[in-house]
Amino acid sequence: MTPGAVGLAIVVASFAASGGALYLLQYLYRQRGKSGANWFMGNMASVAVFCLAYGVALLVFDPTVRLVLAVVAFVCVCFMGPFFLAFGLDYTGRGNLIRTPLFGIVAAVPVLSAVLAATNRVHGLIWTEFQFDPVFGLATATYTVQPWGAFAFLFSIATAGVGSLLLIGAILSYGPLYRREATAVILSTVPPSVGVSLWLFGVGPVPQLHLTAPLMLVHVALDAYAFVGTHMFETNPATQRMAEQTGLDSLSDPVFVLDTNEQVVRVNGRAEERFLSPSTSPPAPLESVLGVTLGTLRETGELTLGAERGGTFAVSFTDLTDPVGESVGSMVVLYDVTEERERGQQLGVLNRVLRHNLRNETMVISGYAELLETTVDDPTQAIQAGTIAAASDRLQSIAEKAGEFDDIRERGVQPELLPVEHVVAQVVETRSAAHDDATITYTVEPADHRIRADRRILSVLLDNLVENATIHADAAEPTVSIAVTGAAEADSETRIEIRDSNDRIPEHEIETLRAGEETSLQHGQGIGLWIAYWCTRKLRGDMRFEYDDGNVLTLTI
Repeated sequence: MTPGAVGLAIVVASFAASGGALYLLQYLYRQRGKSGANWFMGNMASVAVFCLAYGVALLVFDPTVRLVLAVVAFVCVCFMGPFFLAFGLDYTGRGNLIRTPLFGIVAAVPVLSAVLAATNRVHGLIWTEFQFDPVFGLATATYTVQPWGAFAFLFSIATAGVGSLLLIGAILSYGPLYRREATAVILSTVPPSVGVSLWLFGVGPVPQLHLTAPLMLVHVALDAYAFVGTHMFETNPATQRMAEQTGLDSLSDPVFVLDTNEQVVRVNGRAEERFLSPSTSPPAPLESVLGVTLGTLRETGELTLGAERGGTFAVSFTDLTDPVGESVGSMVVLYDVTEERERGQQLGVLNRVLRHNLRNETMVISGYAELLETTVDDPTQAIQAGTIAAASDRLQSIAEKAGEFDDIRERGVQPELLPVEHVVAQVVETRSAAHDDATITYTVEPADHRIRADRRILSVLLDNLVENATIHADAAEPTVSIAVTGAAEADSETRIEIRDSNDRIPEHEIETLRAGEETSLQHGQGIGLWIAYWCTRKLRGDMRFEYDDGNVLTLTI
Protein backbone atom coordinates (compact mmCIF):
# COMPACT_ATOMS: atom_id res chain seq x y z
CA MET A 1 0.00 0.00 0.00
CA THR A 2 1.37 3.41 -0.97
CA PRO A 3 1.96 6.12 1.67
CA GLY A 4 -0.92 8.11 0.23
CA ALA A 5 -3.25 5.15 0.53
CA VAL A 6 -2.17 4.59 4.13
CA GLY A 7 -2.84 8.22 4.96
CA LEU A 8 -6.23 8.10 3.27
CA ALA A 9 -7.15 4.94 5.20
CA ILE A 10 -6.23 6.61 8.49
CA VAL A 11 -8.37 9.67 7.70
CA VAL A 12 -11.31 7.54 6.53
CA ALA A 13 -11.08 5.39 9.67
CA SER A 14 -11.09 8.52 11.84
CA PHE A 15 -14.18 9.91 10.07
CA ALA A 16 -15.88 6.50 10.23
CA ALA A 17 -15.25 6.33 13.98
CA SER A 18 -16.72 9.82 14.37
CA GLY A 19 -19.79 8.84 12.34
CA GLY A 20 -20.24 5.65 14.34
CA ALA A 21 -19.98 7.58 17.61
CA LEU A 22 -22.60 10.06 16.41
CA TYR A 23 -24.92 7.17 15.52
CA LEU A 24 -24.46 5.72 19.01
CA LEU A 25 -25.05 9.15 20.50
CA GLN A 26 -28.36 9.34 18.67
CA TYR A 27 -29.29 5.84 19.88
CA LEU A 28 -28.29 6.64 23.46
CA TYR A 29 -30.44 9.76 23.39
CA ARG A 30 -33.49 7.49 23.44
CA GLN A 31 -32.09 5.83 26.59
CA ARG A 32 -31.37 9.10 28.42
CA GLY A 33 -32.33 9.08 32.07
CA LYS A 34 -31.46 5.40 32.54
CA SER A 35 -28.59 4.50 34.85
CA GLY A 36 -25.32 5.48 33.18
CA ALA A 37 -26.83 6.49 29.82
CA ASN A 38 -26.30 10.24 30.13
CA TRP A 39 -22.67 9.83 31.13
CA PHE A 40 -21.95 7.46 28.27
CA MET A 41 -23.52 10.00 25.93
CA GLY A 42 -20.84 12.42 27.18
CA ASN A 43 -18.17 9.81 26.45
CA MET A 44 -19.51 9.20 22.93
CA ALA A 45 -19.74 12.93 22.24
CA SER A 46 -16.08 13.28 23.24
CA VAL A 47 -15.15 10.40 20.94
CA ALA A 48 -17.13 11.81 18.01
CA VAL A 49 -15.61 15.29 18.28
CA PHE A 50 -12.10 13.94 18.86
CA CYS A 51 -12.15 11.66 15.79
CA LEU A 52 -13.65 14.37 13.60
CA ALA A 53 -11.20 17.02 14.83
CA TYR A 54 -8.16 14.77 14.37
CA GLY A 55 -9.34 13.51 10.97
CA VAL A 56 -9.75 17.10 9.73
CA ALA A 57 -6.46 18.11 11.35
CA LEU A 58 -4.60 15.51 9.26
CA LEU A 59 -5.76 17.34 6.14
CA VAL A 60 -5.05 20.91 7.29
CA PHE A 61 -1.62 22.51 6.84
CA ASP A 62 -2.59 25.95 8.09
CA PRO A 63 -0.62 26.33 11.39
CA THR A 64 -3.32 28.26 13.27
CA VAL A 65 -6.21 26.00 12.27
CA ARG A 66 -4.07 22.91 12.84
CA LEU A 67 -3.22 24.10 16.37
CA VAL A 68 -6.86 24.82 17.19
CA LEU A 69 -7.85 21.33 16.03
CA ALA A 70 -5.07 19.84 18.15
CA VAL A 71 -6.41 21.69 21.21
CA VAL A 72 -9.93 20.38 20.53
CA ALA A 73 -8.65 16.81 20.16
CA PHE A 74 -6.60 17.11 23.37
CA VAL A 75 -9.57 18.39 25.39
CA CYS A 76 -11.80 15.55 24.12
CA VAL A 77 -9.28 12.91 25.22
CA CYS A 78 -9.13 14.54 28.68
CA PHE A 79 -12.92 14.20 29.10
CA MET A 80 -13.28 10.61 27.80
CA GLY A 81 -11.92 8.89 30.92
CA PRO A 82 -13.91 10.86 33.56
CA PHE A 83 -17.09 10.43 31.52
CA PHE A 84 -16.48 6.68 31.37
CA LEU A 85 -15.82 6.53 35.13
CA ALA A 86 -19.10 8.38 35.81
CA PHE A 87 -20.86 5.88 33.53
CA GLY A 88 -19.36 2.94 35.43
CA LEU A 89 -20.41 4.38 38.80
CA ASP A 90 -23.96 5.16 37.73
CA TYR A 91 -24.49 1.95 35.76
CA THR A 92 -23.42 -0.24 38.68
CA GLY A 93 -25.60 1.57 41.24
CA ARG A 94 -23.00 3.92 42.74
CA GLY A 95 -24.31 7.14 41.21
CA ASN A 96 -24.29 8.87 44.60
CA LEU A 97 -20.48 8.96 44.44
CA ILE A 98 -20.66 11.25 41.41
CA ARG A 99 -22.05 13.99 43.68
CA THR A 100 -19.26 13.76 46.24
CA PRO A 101 -16.36 16.22 46.64
CA LEU A 102 -13.95 13.48 45.55
CA PHE A 103 -15.60 13.17 42.15
CA GLY A 104 -15.64 16.94 41.98
CA ILE A 105 -11.84 16.77 41.99
CA VAL A 106 -11.98 14.15 39.21
CA ALA A 107 -14.21 16.42 37.14
CA ALA A 108 -11.97 19.43 37.80
CA VAL A 109 -8.97 17.83 36.07
CA PRO A 110 -10.38 17.80 32.49
CA VAL A 111 -11.98 21.23 33.00
CA LEU A 112 -8.66 22.71 34.13
CA SER A 113 -6.86 20.89 31.31
CA ALA A 114 -9.25 22.44 28.78
CA VAL A 115 -8.55 25.92 30.15
CA LEU A 116 -4.79 25.32 30.09
CA ALA A 117 -4.93 23.91 26.56
CA ALA A 118 -6.85 26.95 25.31
CA THR A 119 -4.27 29.27 26.87
CA ASN A 120 -1.22 27.08 26.21
CA ARG A 121 0.40 29.68 23.95
CA VAL A 122 0.74 31.90 27.05
CA HIS A 123 2.28 29.45 29.55
CA GLY A 124 3.27 26.27 27.63
CA LEU A 125 2.08 23.93 30.40
CA ILE A 126 0.53 21.42 27.98
CA TRP A 127 3.06 21.24 25.15
CA THR A 128 5.88 23.21 23.53
CA GLU A 129 7.70 23.30 20.21
CA PHE A 130 4.61 22.54 18.10
CA GLN A 131 5.64 21.99 14.46
CA PHE A 132 4.53 20.12 11.36
CA ASP A 133 6.16 16.74 10.72
CA PRO A 134 4.25 15.27 7.75
CA VAL A 135 4.02 11.52 7.23
CA PHE A 136 1.98 9.52 4.69
CA GLY A 137 1.08 12.85 3.11
CA LEU A 138 -0.81 13.93 6.24
CA ALA A 139 -0.45 17.11 8.31
CA THR A 140 0.97 15.31 11.31
CA ALA A 141 2.79 17.33 13.91
CA THR A 142 5.28 16.82 16.68
CA TYR A 143 5.56 18.69 19.97
CA THR A 144 7.01 18.16 23.40
CA VAL A 145 4.32 17.18 25.89
CA GLN A 146 4.80 18.96 29.20
CA PRO A 147 4.09 17.38 32.63
CA TRP A 148 0.51 18.63 32.90
CA GLY A 149 -0.29 17.43 29.40
CA ALA A 150 1.10 13.98 30.18
CA PHE A 151 -0.75 13.94 33.50
CA ALA A 152 -4.04 14.85 31.80
CA PHE A 153 -3.67 12.01 29.27
CA LEU A 154 -2.68 9.45 31.92
CA PHE A 155 -5.45 10.65 34.23
CA SER A 156 -8.01 10.02 31.50
CA ILE A 157 -6.63 6.52 30.91
CA ALA A 158 -6.65 5.80 34.66
CA THR A 159 -10.24 6.93 35.20
CA ALA A 160 -11.35 4.84 32.24
CA GLY A 161 -9.53 1.91 33.85
CA VAL A 162 -11.41 2.40 37.13
CA GLY A 163 -14.67 2.47 35.20
CA SER A 164 -13.68 -0.82 33.58
CA LEU A 165 -12.92 -2.36 36.98
CA LEU A 166 -16.45 -1.44 38.12
CA LEU A 167 -17.89 -3.28 35.14
CA ILE A 168 -15.63 -6.27 35.81
CA GLY A 169 -17.02 -6.29 39.35
CA ALA A 170 -20.54 -6.41 37.92
CA ILE A 171 -19.60 -9.42 35.79
CA LEU A 172 -18.12 -11.25 38.77
CA SER A 173 -21.04 -10.39 41.06
CA TYR A 174 -23.99 -10.96 38.78
CA GLY A 175 -22.86 -13.79 36.54
CA PRO A 176 -23.82 -14.04 32.89
CA LEU A 177 -26.67 -11.51 32.96
CA TYR A 178 -24.48 -8.50 32.06
CA ARG A 179 -21.42 -10.42 30.85
CA ARG A 180 -21.67 -9.79 27.12
CA GLU A 181 -22.51 -6.11 27.40
CA ALA A 182 -20.00 -5.27 30.11
CA THR A 183 -17.22 -7.29 28.44
CA ALA A 184 -17.75 -5.48 25.14
CA VAL A 185 -17.61 -2.06 26.83
CA ILE A 186 -14.51 -3.04 28.84
CA LEU A 187 -12.72 -4.20 25.68
CA SER A 188 -13.78 -1.03 23.90
CA THR A 189 -11.54 1.02 26.23
CA VAL A 190 -8.42 -0.91 25.21
CA PRO A 191 -7.84 0.47 21.64
CA PRO A 192 -7.99 4.18 22.58
CA SER A 193 -5.90 3.57 25.71
CA VAL A 194 -3.26 1.81 23.61
CA GLY A 195 -3.36 4.57 20.99
CA VAL A 196 -2.91 7.34 23.56
CA SER A 197 -0.08 5.45 25.30
CA LEU A 198 1.80 4.77 22.04
CA TRP A 199 1.57 8.42 21.01
CA LEU A 200 2.37 9.83 24.45
CA PHE A 201 5.52 7.76 24.88
CA GLY A 202 6.59 8.00 21.24
CA VAL A 203 6.45 4.25 20.58
CA GLY A 204 6.48 2.96 16.99
CA PRO A 205 8.00 3.90 13.65
CA VAL A 206 5.79 6.99 13.20
CA PRO A 207 5.44 8.55 16.69
CA GLN A 208 4.07 11.78 15.23
CA LEU A 209 0.94 9.89 14.09
CA HIS A 210 -1.84 9.78 16.73
CA LEU A 211 -3.35 6.31 16.11
CA THR A 212 -6.06 6.82 18.75
CA ALA A 213 -8.53 8.23 16.23
CA PRO A 214 -8.49 5.31 13.75
CA LEU A 215 -8.39 2.81 16.65
CA MET A 216 -11.60 4.43 17.89
CA LEU A 217 -13.34 2.58 15.07
CA VAL A 218 -12.85 -0.65 17.05
CA HIS A 219 -13.97 1.15 20.22
CA VAL A 220 -17.19 2.33 18.57
CA ALA A 221 -17.87 -1.10 17.02
CA LEU A 222 -17.64 -2.82 20.43
CA ASP A 223 -19.86 -0.19 22.02
CA ALA A 224 -22.38 -0.58 19.21
CA TYR A 225 -22.52 -4.30 19.95
CA ALA A 226 -23.05 -3.63 23.67
CA PHE A 227 -25.77 -1.03 23.29
CA VAL A 228 -27.59 -1.89 20.09
CA GLY A 229 -26.90 -5.62 19.79
CA THR A 230 -27.59 -6.58 23.42
CA HIS A 231 -29.75 -3.66 24.62
CA MET A 232 -27.43 -2.83 27.49
CA PHE A 233 -29.65 -0.23 29.14
CA GLU A 234 -32.74 -2.45 29.28
CA THR A 235 -31.20 -4.10 32.35
CA ASN A 236 -28.33 -2.92 34.50
CA PRO A 237 -26.46 -4.02 37.63
CA ALA A 238 -27.88 -1.11 39.65
CA THR A 239 -31.14 -3.05 39.94
CA GLN A 240 -29.45 -6.03 41.57
CA ARG A 241 -27.18 -3.88 43.70
CA MET A 242 -30.17 -2.06 45.20
CA ALA A 243 -31.97 -5.38 45.71
CA GLU A 244 -28.98 -6.75 47.62
CA GLN A 245 -29.08 -3.76 49.95
CA THR A 246 -32.68 -4.60 50.86
CA GLY A 247 -31.61 -8.02 52.14
CA LEU A 248 -32.56 -10.14 49.14
CA ASP A 249 -30.58 -13.21 50.12
CA SER A 250 -31.75 -13.16 53.74
CA LEU A 251 -35.40 -13.71 52.83
CA SER A 252 -36.75 -17.24 53.00
CA ASP A 253 -39.80 -16.39 50.87
CA PRO A 254 -39.63 -16.33 47.05
CA VAL A 255 -38.14 -13.03 45.82
CA PHE A 256 -38.09 -11.68 42.26
CA VAL A 257 -35.97 -8.69 41.28
CA LEU A 258 -37.42 -6.81 38.30
CA ASP A 259 -35.85 -4.15 36.13
CA THR A 260 -37.75 -1.12 34.85
CA ASN A 261 -39.12 -3.20 31.94
CA GLU A 262 -40.73 -5.74 34.32
CA GLN A 263 -38.15 -8.37 33.45
CA VAL A 264 -37.00 -10.76 36.16
CA VAL A 265 -33.26 -10.20 36.40
CA ARG A 266 -32.60 -12.08 39.62
CA VAL A 267 -34.32 -14.47 42.04
CA ASN A 268 -33.35 -15.91 45.37
CA GLY A 269 -32.94 -19.63 45.97
CA ARG A 270 -36.53 -20.17 47.13
CA ALA A 271 -37.99 -18.55 44.01
CA GLU A 272 -35.64 -20.47 41.72
CA GLU A 273 -36.56 -23.76 43.37
CA ARG A 274 -40.30 -23.18 43.22
CA PHE A 275 -40.98 -21.11 40.12
CA LEU A 276 -38.18 -21.37 37.57
CA SER A 277 -38.11 -24.21 35.11
CA PRO A 278 -34.85 -25.47 33.57
CA SER A 279 -35.71 -23.61 30.37
CA THR A 280 -36.36 -20.31 32.14
CA SER A 281 -33.51 -18.15 33.37
CA PRO A 282 -33.14 -14.40 33.94
CA PRO A 283 -33.65 -12.09 32.25
CA ALA A 284 -37.22 -13.16 31.51
CA PRO A 285 -40.55 -11.32 31.48
CA LEU A 286 -42.40 -11.63 34.79
CA GLU A 287 -45.49 -12.82 32.95
CA SER A 288 -43.60 -15.79 31.51
CA VAL A 289 -42.47 -16.80 35.01
CA LEU A 290 -45.63 -16.25 37.08
CA GLY A 291 -48.29 -16.05 34.39
CA VAL A 292 -49.40 -12.51 35.38
CA THR A 293 -48.13 -9.00 34.79
CA LEU A 294 -46.77 -6.72 37.48
CA GLY A 295 -49.81 -4.45 37.02
CA THR A 296 -52.17 -7.34 37.81
CA LEU A 297 -50.19 -8.26 40.92
CA ARG A 298 -50.27 -4.65 42.13
CA GLU A 299 -54.02 -4.48 41.54
CA THR A 300 -54.95 -7.75 43.25
CA GLY A 301 -52.19 -7.95 45.87
CA GLU A 302 -52.45 -11.72 45.56
CA LEU A 303 -51.32 -14.56 43.31
CA THR A 304 -53.12 -17.88 42.99
CA LEU A 305 -51.35 -20.67 41.10
CA GLY A 306 -52.39 -24.16 40.12
CA ALA A 307 -51.74 -27.15 42.34
CA GLU A 308 -48.61 -28.03 40.38
CA ARG A 309 -46.70 -24.97 41.61
CA GLY A 310 -48.61 -24.39 44.65
CA GLY A 311 -51.34 -22.30 46.18
CA THR A 312 -52.07 -18.75 47.16
CA PHE A 313 -49.52 -16.01 47.83
CA ALA A 314 -49.79 -12.55 49.29
CA VAL A 315 -47.66 -10.12 47.28
CA SER A 316 -45.34 -7.44 48.66
CA PHE A 317 -43.66 -4.79 46.51
CA THR A 318 -40.53 -2.75 47.14
CA ASP A 319 -39.53 -0.04 44.68
CA LEU A 320 -35.79 -0.06 44.02
CA THR A 321 -34.09 3.29 43.60
CA ASP A 322 -30.44 4.12 43.20
CA PRO A 323 -28.67 6.38 45.72
CA VAL A 324 -29.85 9.50 43.89
CA GLY A 325 -33.50 8.46 43.91
CA GLU A 326 -33.83 7.22 40.33
CA SER A 327 -35.99 4.12 39.85
CA VAL A 328 -34.00 1.06 38.77
CA GLY A 329 -36.77 -1.53 39.14
CA SER A 330 -38.68 -3.27 41.89
CA MET A 331 -38.58 -6.31 44.14
CA VAL A 332 -41.55 -8.67 44.49
CA VAL A 333 -41.84 -10.97 47.50
CA LEU A 334 -44.40 -13.78 47.62
CA TYR A 335 -45.69 -14.92 51.01
CA ASP A 336 -47.33 -18.34 50.99
CA VAL A 337 -50.75 -17.95 52.64
CA THR A 338 -52.24 -21.15 51.25
CA GLU A 339 -52.70 -22.84 54.62
CA GLU A 340 -54.08 -19.69 56.22
CA ARG A 341 -56.61 -19.23 53.42
CA GLU A 342 -57.65 -22.86 53.52
CA ARG A 343 -57.99 -22.72 57.30
CA GLY A 344 -60.02 -19.54 57.00
CA GLN A 345 -62.31 -21.15 54.42
CA GLN A 346 -62.74 -24.23 56.60
CA LEU A 347 -63.53 -22.15 59.67
CA GLY A 348 -65.94 -20.02 57.66
CA VAL A 349 -67.83 -23.09 56.48
CA LEU A 350 -67.89 -24.60 59.97
CA ASN A 351 -68.99 -21.28 61.43
CA ARG A 352 -71.93 -20.95 59.05
CA VAL A 353 -72.97 -24.58 59.39
CA LEU A 354 -72.76 -24.54 63.18
CA ARG A 355 -74.59 -21.23 63.49
CA HIS A 356 -77.34 -22.36 61.16
CA ASN A 357 -77.78 -25.74 62.84
CA LEU A 358 -77.42 -24.29 66.34
CA ARG A 359 -80.12 -21.72 65.71
CA ASN A 360 -82.53 -24.23 64.19
CA GLU A 361 -81.97 -26.97 66.76
CA THR A 362 -82.10 -24.66 69.79
CA MET A 363 -85.40 -23.24 68.54
CA VAL A 364 -86.77 -26.77 68.48
CA ILE A 365 -85.37 -27.53 71.95
CA SER A 366 -86.63 -24.28 73.38
CA GLY A 367 -90.11 -24.74 71.91
CA TYR A 368 -90.56 -28.23 73.29
CA ALA A 369 -89.04 -27.29 76.65
CA GLU A 370 -91.48 -24.42 77.05
CA LEU A 371 -94.33 -26.72 76.04
CA LEU A 372 -93.25 -29.27 78.64
CA GLU A 373 -92.91 -26.56 81.28
CA THR A 374 -96.55 -25.57 80.85
CA THR A 375 -98.05 -29.03 80.43
CA VAL A 376 -96.35 -31.37 82.90
CA ASP A 377 -97.90 -31.80 86.34
CA ASP A 378 -94.71 -32.64 88.20
CA PRO A 379 -93.18 -29.35 89.54
CA THR A 380 -89.67 -30.81 89.41
CA GLN A 381 -90.04 -31.69 85.75
CA ALA A 382 -91.46 -28.23 85.03
CA ILE A 383 -88.38 -26.64 86.63
CA GLN A 384 -86.14 -28.93 84.61
CA ALA A 385 -87.97 -28.03 81.40
CA GLY A 386 -87.56 -24.33 82.23
CA THR A 387 -83.84 -24.85 82.77
CA ILE A 388 -83.57 -26.54 79.38
CA ALA A 389 -85.45 -23.67 77.73
CA ALA A 390 -83.18 -21.08 79.39
CA ALA A 391 -80.04 -22.93 78.31
CA SER A 392 -81.40 -23.22 74.80
CA ASP A 393 -82.13 -19.49 74.71
CA ARG A 394 -78.58 -18.73 75.82
CA LEU A 395 -77.17 -20.93 73.04
CA GLN A 396 -79.42 -19.25 70.51
CA SER A 397 -78.23 -15.85 71.75
CA ILE A 398 -74.62 -16.96 71.29
CA ALA A 399 -75.38 -18.13 67.73
CA GLU A 400 -77.01 -14.79 66.93
CA LYS A 401 -74.09 -12.84 68.39
CA ALA A 402 -71.62 -14.95 66.45
CA GLY A 403 -73.52 -14.11 63.28
CA GLU A 404 -73.59 -10.45 64.28
CA PHE A 405 -69.86 -10.35 64.80
CA ASP A 406 -69.21 -12.25 61.58
CA ASP A 407 -70.99 -9.44 59.77
CA ILE A 408 -68.89 -6.90 61.67
CA ARG A 409 -65.67 -8.77 60.94
CA GLU A 410 -66.30 -8.88 57.20
CA ARG A 411 -67.45 -5.28 57.13
CA GLY A 412 -64.95 -2.67 56.06
CA VAL A 413 -64.69 0.14 58.60
CA GLN A 414 -66.77 3.11 57.41
CA PRO A 415 -65.91 6.05 59.67
CA GLU A 416 -68.17 9.07 59.87
CA LEU A 417 -68.53 12.01 62.24
CA LEU A 418 -71.22 10.88 64.74
CA PRO A 419 -73.05 12.71 67.53
CA VAL A 420 -72.18 10.41 70.45
CA GLU A 421 -75.40 11.17 72.35
CA HIS A 422 -77.57 9.78 69.52
CA VAL A 423 -75.63 6.49 69.42
CA VAL A 424 -75.68 6.05 73.20
CA ALA A 425 -79.37 6.97 73.45
CA GLN A 426 -80.31 4.31 70.88
CA VAL A 427 -78.34 1.65 72.76
CA VAL A 428 -79.97 2.62 76.09
CA GLU A 429 -83.41 2.54 74.51
CA THR A 430 -82.84 -0.92 73.02
CA ARG A 431 -81.41 -2.44 76.22
CA SER A 432 -84.05 -0.85 78.44
CA ALA A 433 -86.77 -2.38 76.28
CA ALA A 434 -85.13 -5.81 76.46
CA HIS A 435 -84.55 -5.59 80.24
CA ASP A 436 -87.42 -3.59 81.68
CA ASP A 437 -86.27 -4.39 85.22
CA ALA A 438 -82.91 -2.65 84.68
CA THR A 439 -82.11 1.03 85.24
CA ILE A 440 -79.81 2.30 82.49
CA THR A 441 -78.69 5.95 82.49
CA TYR A 442 -76.18 8.00 80.51
CA THR A 443 -74.44 11.36 80.36
CA VAL A 444 -72.46 12.97 77.53
CA GLU A 445 -70.04 15.85 78.19
CA PRO A 446 -70.12 18.07 76.21
CA ALA A 447 -73.60 17.30 74.95
CA ASP A 448 -72.67 18.04 71.33
CA HIS A 449 -69.51 15.90 71.39
CA ARG A 450 -68.83 14.05 68.14
CA ILE A 451 -66.71 11.03 67.39
CA ARG A 452 -65.30 9.81 64.09
CA ALA A 453 -66.12 6.11 64.03
CA ASP A 454 -68.14 3.42 62.27
CA ARG A 455 -71.72 3.78 63.57
CA ARG A 456 -72.58 0.09 63.33
CA ILE A 457 -69.41 -1.14 65.04
CA LEU A 458 -69.71 1.45 67.82
CA SER A 459 -73.36 0.54 68.41
CA VAL A 460 -72.60 -3.20 68.58
CA LEU A 461 -69.72 -2.49 70.98
CA LEU A 462 -71.82 -0.46 73.44
CA ASP A 463 -74.85 -2.75 73.10
CA ASN A 464 -72.84 -5.84 74.06
CA LEU A 465 -71.20 -4.15 77.04
CA VAL A 466 -74.51 -2.84 78.41
CA GLU A 467 -76.22 -6.19 77.82
CA ASN A 468 -73.35 -8.01 79.50
CA ALA A 469 -73.75 -5.76 82.56
CA THR A 470 -77.49 -6.39 82.82
CA ILE A 471 -77.70 -10.14 82.20
CA HIS A 472 -74.91 -10.94 84.66
CA ALA A 473 -76.37 -8.86 87.48
CA ASP A 474 -77.28 -10.64 90.73
CA ALA A 475 -79.63 -7.85 91.83
CA ALA A 476 -83.31 -8.01 90.93
CA GLU A 477 -83.07 -4.48 89.52
CA PRO A 478 -79.62 -4.03 88.01
CA THR A 479 -78.23 -0.56 87.40
CA VAL A 480 -75.92 0.49 84.60
CA SER A 481 -74.56 3.99 83.91
CA ILE A 482 -72.74 5.27 80.85
CA ALA A 483 -70.58 8.40 81.01
CA VAL A 484 -69.09 9.85 77.85
CA THR A 485 -66.47 12.59 78.00
CA GLY A 486 -64.45 14.26 75.29
CA ALA A 487 -63.19 17.58 74.03
CA ALA A 488 -65.40 19.99 72.15
CA GLU A 489 -63.33 19.63 68.96
CA ALA A 490 -64.32 17.02 66.43
CA ASP A 491 -62.00 14.03 66.01
CA SER A 492 -60.69 14.36 69.57
CA GLU A 493 -60.22 11.42 71.94
CA THR A 494 -63.43 9.99 73.38
CA ARG A 495 -63.65 8.28 76.79
CA ILE A 496 -66.64 6.04 77.50
CA GLU A 497 -67.06 4.69 81.04
CA ILE A 498 -69.63 1.94 81.76
CA ARG A 499 -70.38 1.19 85.43
CA ASP A 500 -72.53 -1.52 86.97
CA SER A 501 -73.29 -2.70 90.48
CA ASN A 502 -72.38 -6.34 89.85
CA ASP A 503 -69.78 -8.56 91.39
CA ARG A 504 -66.26 -8.27 89.99
CA ILE A 505 -65.79 -9.81 86.55
CA PRO A 506 -63.65 -12.93 87.13
CA GLU A 507 -60.00 -12.14 86.51
CA HIS A 508 -59.59 -15.20 84.33
CA GLU A 509 -62.13 -13.78 81.86
CA ILE A 510 -60.19 -10.53 81.62
CA GLU A 511 -56.92 -12.44 81.21
CA THR A 512 -58.54 -14.48 78.46
CA LEU A 513 -59.24 -11.29 76.54
CA ARG A 514 -55.72 -9.99 77.09
CA ALA A 515 -54.24 -13.29 75.94
CA GLY A 516 -56.34 -13.15 72.79
CA GLU A 517 -57.33 -16.82 72.83
CA GLU A 518 -59.43 -19.30 74.79
CA THR A 519 -57.99 -22.51 76.21
CA SER A 520 -59.52 -25.53 77.84
CA LEU A 521 -58.51 -24.26 81.28
CA GLN A 522 -59.27 -20.60 80.77
CA HIS A 523 -62.39 -19.51 78.95
CA GLY A 524 -65.17 -16.94 79.25
CA GLN A 525 -68.79 -17.72 80.03
CA GLY A 526 -70.14 -15.95 76.98
CA ILE A 527 -69.29 -14.21 73.75
CA GLY A 528 -70.41 -10.67 74.64
CA LEU A 529 -67.07 -9.50 76.03
CA TRP A 530 -65.24 -11.05 73.09
CA ILE A 531 -67.43 -9.18 70.59
CA ALA A 532 -66.87 -5.95 72.52
CA TYR A 533 -63.12 -6.57 72.58
CA TRP A 534 -62.96 -7.27 68.83
CA CYS A 535 -65.08 -4.21 68.03
CA THR A 536 -62.75 -2.08 70.16
CA ARG A 537 -59.76 -3.40 68.23
CA LYS A 538 -61.48 -2.67 64.93
CA LEU A 539 -62.09 0.92 66.05
CA ARG A 540 -58.42 1.12 67.11
CA GLY A 541 -59.49 1.79 70.67
CA ASP A 542 -58.43 0.65 74.14
CA MET A 543 -60.37 -1.22 76.84
CA ARG A 544 -59.54 -1.19 80.58
CA PHE A 545 -61.19 -2.99 83.52
CA GLU A 546 -61.37 -1.76 87.13
CA TYR A 547 -63.55 -2.42 90.15
CA ASP A 548 -65.05 0.27 92.40
CA ASP A 549 -68.19 -1.00 94.17
CA GLY A 550 -69.00 -2.48 90.81
CA ASN A 551 -67.27 -3.08 87.52
CA VAL A 552 -65.91 -0.03 85.72
CA LEU A 553 -65.09 -0.63 82.06
CA THR A 554 -63.37 2.27 80.29
CA LEU A 555 -63.15 2.60 76.53
CA THR A 556 -60.80 5.10 74.93
CA ILE A 557 -61.42 5.68 71.23
